[in-house]
Amino acid sequence: MTAPVALGDVTVWQGSMAGWRGTSGDVTARVVARVSLGGTHLRVRLSNEFGTVPLRIGQAWVGLAAPGGGPALVPRSNHRLRFSGAGGVVVAAGGARWSDPVALRVGAGAQVAVSIHAHGQPVSGKNFPPYAAAPTGLFLSLPGAHAGDESGRAFPTATISLDDTRGDSPAGSYPGQAWWVDAIASDAPARGTVVVLGDSISEGYGAVGPPGQRASDILGARMSAAPAHLRMAVSNASISGDTLTVEPNPYMPPTDPYGCCGLPIPQRLGRDVLRMPGVRTVLVMAGTNDLAGAQYGPPVGADTVIAGYQALIRRLHADGLRVVGQTLIPMGLDPSNPREQARQQVNAWIRQRIGWDAVVDQDAALRDPAVPWRIMPAWESTGFVAPTGGVYHPNAAG
Repeated sequence: MTAPVALGDVTVWQGSMAGWRGTSGDVTARVVARVSLGGTHLRVRLSNEFGTVPLRIGQAWVGLAAPGGGPALVPRSNHRLRFSGAGGVVVAAGGARWSDPVALRVGAGAQVAVSIHAHGQPVSGKNFPPYAAAPTGLFLSLPGAHAGDESGRAFPTATISLDDTRGDSPAGSYPGQAWWVDAIASDAPARGTVVVLGDSISEGYGAVGPPGQRASDILGARMSAAPAHLRMAVSNASISGDTLTVEPNPYMPPTDPYGCCGLPIPQRLGRDVLRMPGVRTVLVMAGTNDLAGAQYGPPVGADTVIAGYQALIRRLHADGLRVVGQTLIPMGLDPSNPREQARQQVNAWIRQRIGWDAVVDQDAALRDPAVPWRIMPAWESTGFVAPTGGVYHPNAAG
């Protein structure tokens, strides 16, 4: 039996910063995130990934979000975060800092609220795909330092936008957004963490309809119900639009200062996997964007994607991690399309289990037996049609 790991060594949630969001106004950002496992102590990692100058945070607090999905917190749950004992912290450009552990009893699936006041500072952020069951959300306050406010009265609840926020965005609610908060760890009794690593498919874009959850959240719920000696936390380090290779990102204009899709997986592997507490297994679902291409980057070939997998496996194995591959799901392109032919070549290689510790055949599970280059119609999300003309996101049931 593997013993549970030590205090703070289990990653229970990830944000995986995706781009720069400008400079913050005199507002407090309250980020509400759902953790896969709980515990009695939490640590929070704050990121200045895309800042070109140091990030100076005056104060940061962590508490439990009250039921109802608003900015209010459970009374007496809010605690000030400290960093090496100090009430504020300076995060170097391109860097990140973990807080000291804070005593806070949290259950599996709880909504944890991290509130930060950092006036006039560089904002690294993330836009999560909206989905029904407890998505990450950002509340921006009226002017002032309101991180310690449990009532939530300083945080207007009117939904402003589902698009990426900017540092000068007005007060209000921004579903599916996060500023600065890119990881939460706890002392949960668990063997470690499974990190889901990939693009919009594994991040949960298009997870609409019942049961209203991402696949990683369903996996987390199943894991949390397991006996302690088998239990694993689950964190999702996927970014919509991300790529397995370092070829030009097909969705990101080279001149866009804000970016849309984060760093490619090889460049963020250390940040999002190798330096995360308690990671034991990585579940990889990436390569679709590379094969598909779009306006700002042409499709790459199957050999390039396979080489990307091989390099990823080598790096993860060198760190002692188990690596689970997943076949690429149908892209909605007929068999004569070169992109579909490349997907079939990649999947044939994945199914050989060369280097993988295990393989999940998502393609076989989701494809329509009558039209195997499409997802089963009942499981297909129609909210996004790719530039290629295909549809390759499952809905929540899928």
